[in-house]
Amino acid sequence: MKTSPLQTEEELLLVKACAVLPVLLDSLEQDLRSMQAAGVNSLYIERLKDLQKSIITRLTQLKKNSRARSIIIMETRRKEHSLQIIYQCRGYQHQMELQWDFVKADMERRLAGALHLNLE
Repeated sequence: MKTSPLQTEEELLLVKACAVLPVLLDSLEQDLRSMQAAGVNSLYIERLKDLQKSIITRLTQLKKNSRARSIIIMETRRKEHSLQIIYQCRGYQHQMELQWDFVKADMERRLAGALHLNLE
């Protein structure tokens, strides 16, 4: 029986990003709706919309890179305590499960990087 080859760290990070970014987009969409309902300044809303566009662009690039590396995300399941990802890498099926605490921390790290402003 043939065993599956090990995945590289870069491939694992690619799969994680392709699974986490859609969750981040959903979160931003929910925030946008809440802000619009509360009548928040349109400047903040426009900034969030710009952020959404940049995340969509990044996700598109990551998916293109995934296809080039023969990585196919077949399914992501949002479970009570985790985000489960079922995917193929170079023809072999794999599964990854990310705890929500990790997903939230990763989303915060990505948002902090995207919103970082140099005010000097």
